[in-house]
Amino acid sequence: MIDGFDKIRMDGRALCVNRNFRNEEFEKILSAGEENLKQYYKAVTIPSSKFARVLKLAVEFNDVEETIYFKQYLYRSFFDFIKHCFRLSRAGRALGAAAMLEKNDFSTPAVVAIGKSDSKRADKFLITLQVNNTESIRKFISESLAALSKEELRDRRQLICQFGRTVGRMHAAGICHGDFRLGNVLVRKEGGNWQFFFLDNERTRKLWHLPLRLRLKNLVQINMFRAAAISNADRMRFFKSYLKENPKLKTGQNKLAAKIVSKTFARMK
Repeated sequence: MIDGFDKIRMDGRALCVNRNFRNEEFEKILSAGEENLKQYYKAVTIPSSKFARVLKLAVEFNDVEETIYFKQYLYRSFFDFIKHCFRLSRAGRALGAAAMLEKNDFSTPAVVAIGKSDSKRADKFLITLQVNNTESIRKFISESLAALSKEELRDRRQLICQFGRTVGRMHAAGICHGDFRLGNVLVRKEGGNWQFFFLDNERTRKLWHLPLRLRLKNLVQINMFRAAAISNADRMRFFKSYLKENPKLKTGQNKLAAKIVSKTFARMK
């Protein structure tokens, strides 16, 4: 049994549902299959990778209407199908990674439910709650600086520095994000500070010691985002803030910075 989840069976299908988000009508429709879910709740298809299908819909939990995302993980190949007969599903790994991140004081969207898909092309599905009042971090850091007031410019610089420290804290804890493109980071300001929410965590993992290659992997993924409003000074703000959480790297910071730049340009080619 997954902590905090109830295992139920309807119409021959097993579901694990978060105890904080129980709705018998929703669970019954969900058990009847994805097409029923799509039609009953007038779900909207959200653009995603070719190996996933994502639906956005509104469901009532505890007398409050919430927006949720239904993500169906598609098999990449026949070999992928065989592989998942013997290993944890991508949805299961995403659920485990979300729990691990929360345990280490990092935020992710709450998981509402997980279950077996009724499609032969798909493995399990994962349902997550929309994080309200957030935007992709890309929106905040790529806006034209000319349109920003002095206060907004300070906020932007604070955002970049706090993001650097958050990534640094994550790496210091031995955690590597599976896909650190900035589209997978949501942000909102609370009480004068920025809070970050991490998406697409099926490949996110925690190691006893994070090797340099995985640090570089994440730092290069972040550095690959290009926008005219992002200056070299912004990138240095991020990097210096990152090093504050990883002081042992400061002695070789110039070599590390050079490796990040070199690998970033190699990836972008």
